[in-house]
Amino acid sequence: MKKDDKVKYDKVHKAIEPTWKIGNRVLLQGLTVKPGAAKVIMKQHFVGPYIILNIMVGLPDVGPAYRLADKKTGKILRNLVSNDRMKRYNVNRQEFNAHLPRLQTGSRAQTQQTQN
Repeated sequence: MKKDDKVKYDKVHKAIEPTWKIGNRVLLQGLTVKPGAAKVIMKQHFVGPYIILNIMVGLPDVGPAYRLADKKTGKILRNLVSNDRMKRYNVNRQEFNAHLPRLQTGSRAQTQQTQN
């Protein structure tokens, strides 16, 4: 693919360059369901959190790949992961609750609303 073709493709498809950095916390999209698993219908779409350990860049026309490690156990994933399967992991609970005020009930929700 020529550089001009890549620029045209990126513009048409509104592609953006990944902004991941080493140390970012991410969730990983789980693509497979093990045979015989009862979670086929209720399958978790994202698992983790993971930490980005390394960013591998090979050829200039191929995007980067990421080496991830499980945040809880420290175990490094065997395979590299592409940008398409990762989602930013946000641990800020207050920001999360601000997006979902209608789900909060009881006196706790009332006190948070009066503080804002």
